[in-house]
Amino acid sequence: MEELFIEGIQQSVAIRFVNMKISVLVLTYNHEKHIAQALDSVLMQETNFEYEIIVAEDCSTDRTRSIVLDFKRRNPEKIRLVLPAKNLGCHGNRVFAQAFQLAQGEYVALLDGDDYWISPAKLQKQARFLDAHPECALCFHNAIRTYEDGSRAPFPQNFADQKQISALEDIWEQNFIAYCTPMFRKDVLHTFPEWYYELLCADWSLYILCAQHGKIGYIDEVLGVYRIHSGGLWSKLDAIQKLEGLIAFYETMNANLDFRFNDIVEPLVSARRKELTAAQALVETAQKVFPPGAVVIVMSKAHEDQLPLKEHQVWVFPDRSPKQTQQHFASGASGSAEAPWIGAGSVYEFRLYGGAAQDNLLASVVVRQNGIALDSPPPDREPSKNGAFIWAWPNPVPAGTQPGKTTISWSTGNSSAGVIHVLMKSLRMQYPANGGEAIEQLETLKAKGGEFLLIRRELVSWLEDYKGLKEHLNRHYRIIQDDDICRIYDLRGTN
Repeated sequence: MEELFIEGIQQSVAIRFVNMKISVLVLTYNHEKHIAQALDSVLMQETNFEYEIIVAEDCSTDRTRSIVLDFKRRNPEKIRLVLPAKNLGCHGNRVFAQAFQLAQGEYVALLDGDDYWISPAKLQKQARFLDAHPECALCFHNAIRTYEDGSRAPFPQNFADQKQISALEDIWEQNFIAYCTPMFRKDVLHTFPEWYYELLCADWSLYILCAQHGKIGYIDEVLGVYRIHSGGLWSKLDAIQKLEGLIAFYETMNANLDFRFNDIVEPLVSARRKELTAAQALVETAQKVFPPGAVVIVMSKAHEDQLPLKEHQVWVFPDRSPKQTQQHFASGASGSAEAPWIGAGSVYEFRLYGGAAQDNLLASVVVRQNGIALDSPPPDREPSKNGAFIWAWPNPVPAGTQPGKTTISWSTGNSSAGVIHVLMKSLRMQYPANGGEAIEQLETLKAKGGEFLLIRRELVSWLEDYKGLKEHLNRHYRIIQDDDICRIYDLRGTN
């Protein structure tokens, strides 16, 4: 395998496969913590056709390049590299275009270096879909959005109302396709216009360009993980900055495409401007009402971004953080026990304790259903020096619509008494189940220091959905603001 420098781009020269089915384009920059997981998830794909991996590494300042070079060394026939001598900038759009031009596949799949796939059948399923739906230029699947800082529980990118077949006007309205999920026909795009390189939301523009040549199909399965972290170009923006970015995107794309879609775009721009005005008014109200440094509890939906209330601490209600519980599982010096309740929405850590007080952690094992490696749990621990171990089989548990089953086997290693606890961590955002739970959650936030509750006008109806919550608030707390912008309760005292 020979390495060449061509116009400042190092490209691995490979034999051209006439029947190459899919080219996987992996775009990466400063992803040293995640790129190995991303590439492993591509290499694990099980297909009945040829696929290639083209990694576009845009001159990272960390160890990303050395990691992809190592993957190339170990997989020379599968991986090709695009390695600029210097960073090409433009939000990665230029190096992506270089990789796209090298793609030999009939179809192109996309993956960012900080995301990953969780099903070995992902490429096979999407190729089968496009083969069966010639009317579709692009297809995508669902993914789980995970937050690296743990501030929110993971939740799906697409909800139950996602259309099975979408059209051009749908993708104009909003970008519902996570970057780790699309596969499109390569022949619908030949070259990229010059304006493409300067766009912040280049992936969205790519989907719009594809949708001019066919429909967009949806596979209702979670096959990937979309990781949200502070280093993301889009995720680091606050709610107002994102609305401003959306308006700029619409106006720029509309002009780039010669206003051919003006009838679609203009109403969207008008709607986003109204949202921006409302968000700015809400921030202005908060600045007037709340004293500096106040702790403000903001009622919001799970997927919404927070407003930039920079002079205040902002807590979210309902609570978005992952839920976890611990319970006793089994006891004894050694043995086996069945756990028939392994669900797709949780990760389970079985911990074996020993010692006189049974508080000395001897070993642990993390169990999950296949296809939901949403975080990176520690690997099964090797037996300790005294021979203690805990194992799970099968692990991962085969995925299905019903809870799965695994068997836990363990030994303390010296015939001493042991106890096993299981820590169950929910991977789903859970709204309060009823009014009582909502009240309990709100009062917990207040006890931790919450001083005000801010509710956007369009979410005031939530108070009616949780029976008793509105009555509780009105009985105990004073309303200090109630207009067409928001309602604010003062939690510092009682009525």
